[in-house]
Amino acid sequence: MTAIASQVQINLFCADVDACLTFFTRLGLAEAFRAPTTGPIEHVEVEAAGIRIGLTSAQVANALVGLGVDPGSSPSTELVLWCEDTDAFYDRAMAAGATSVVPPMDSPDGRLHYAWVRDPDGHQVKFVQKR
Repeated sequence: MTAIASQVQINLFCADVDACLTFFTRLGLAEAFRAPTTGPIEHVEVEAAGIRIGLTSAQVANALVGLGVDPGSSPSTELVLWCEDTDAFYDRAMAAGATSVVPPMDSPDGRLHYAWVRDPDGHQVKFVQKR
C-alpha cells in the first residue's frame, strides 16, 4: 500500500481559541468546522487557499492526550499567507489584535514584499506578496 497525503491541515495550539478565531476571521478566513458545535470551542478550523488551519485548545489537547504543548512560547514555526497586498493584510492584522514583529518591507532582491505579526496567542504569521 502506498501512503499518499490527500489533504494538508496545519494546527495551532492556542491558550485562547476564541481570540485566535476572531483574529483569523477578521483577516477574512472563513470558519469551516467547529467542535463541539455548541458551548466553549475546543477546536475550530478556518480555511485559506484550500488549506485548513486548525485552532486547538492547548488545555484540551493536553488533558485528552497529553501532548504537552505550550502556546505562547518562542515561535519555532510560522504560518505563511501568500496574498495580493501585504500592506493591507498587515493593517488588517494589526486592527484585529496582532502584535507587529516586522512591518511590511521588500526582500533584498525586490521580488517579494512581506511582513510578520503574531496573533493574539503568539503564533507567528507572515504575509507575502510577489512584486
